Amino acid sequence: MTRRQRVEGAAMSGDPYKGAIVKLMREFSHSHNPSTVFSDFVEICALAISNRVDTLQVEPREKRYLEIVAKYKTEEVQRFAAMFAQLQLCYRERVEMLGDPGIGDVHDSGLGDVLGELFMALELSNDRAGQFFTPHSISMLMAMMTVGDGASIREQGFVTMQEPACGAGGMVVAAAQAMHHAGLNYPETLHATCVDVDPCCVHMAYVQLSLLGIPAIVVHGNTISLKVWNVWYTPAHVFVGWGLRLRRRRDARADTAATVSDDGEAQERDDLHPAQAPVASTIPASSESCMVNGDAACGCFDDVGAGDVTVALEESHIGKAVASAVSIVDLFEESTVGASSMKPDRTIFDAIEQMTLF
Repeated sequence: MTRRQRVEGAAMSGDPYKGAIVKLMREFSHSHNPSTVFSDFVEICALAISNRVDTLQVEPREKRYLEIVAKYKTEEVQRFAAMFAQLQLCYRERVEMLGDPGIGDVHDSGLGDVLGELFMALELSNDRAGQFFTPHSISMLMAMMTVGDGASIREQGFVTMQEPACGAGGMVVAAAQAMHHAGLNYPETLHATCVDVDPCCVHMAYVQLSLLGIPAIVVHGNTISLKVWNVWYTPAHVFVGWGLRLRRRRDARADTAATVSDDGEAQERDDLHPAQAPVASTIPASSESCMVNGDAACGCFDDVGAGDVTVALEESHIGKAVASAVSIVDLFEESTVGASSMKPDRTIFDAIEQMTLF
């Protein structure tokens, strides 16, 4: 048995679905680089999920999908589909094994970081700048210590999590599992904003969080420079209506931060709330029902057609409105430029918070 086979066998840990994915991956080895195959696989999965929920990005992402599959034969594309099916089955079984929130013990594997484990088992880290992902057991230990019995989260209603270098999203998965064992329903009580500079990591994180029903915004960007290249919204972010929930909390905090000047006029702290009034833009989509919950409660305006997506944006501090941007990436570009030029200590998460999409 070779060293690689020993590493792969240890990573599989008796999981038939992970074993099936590795076996299918090996069938590409004669004609394609394994690192490229894995990257293309997770990107195809991400594109397939995104195009079901993010109507604003369908055209460019469908074009990107066609670019990827053009490199492969028909039977190889079908192999990708089989790998995706195995990944979905793997996570469906793991979610079912968790049971209801607050019931059962914390298992070593639990939800797990399946794609991160596969990435390490296939020894792809050596091909990608020496990347190494935190073992799930360590992530779980950190998450359990942070979440505790979940009392503080219950008091707040929900918590938001920010990951500046998310990797495959393992820490977010661990946080969701820890909240589940604390008796919390994580699709309703946890929202994550994840950033990574590596597109492969972004796609891995997006796929895993999507399949596990974790509400999240996954950003391909540079946390240090605030550069943003792409933005991905998990289905749970859309269907549970997290855009509206996050906007309401932001507005509530802005109201709390308001101070009264000497002449009695209310003023806002500009580090917590933009100085300009919000600009609303409605972008039509081709769907039969609202993408969040099908009624006015989702935050869509009454005069917007069914399936339309309402995008509420704040103008930047330099007075440059971002509502005229033509894509989600443009919106983030405008927001990050405005934030970084006025406040050097602002982060990429501040820029993301300025916008509420879906």
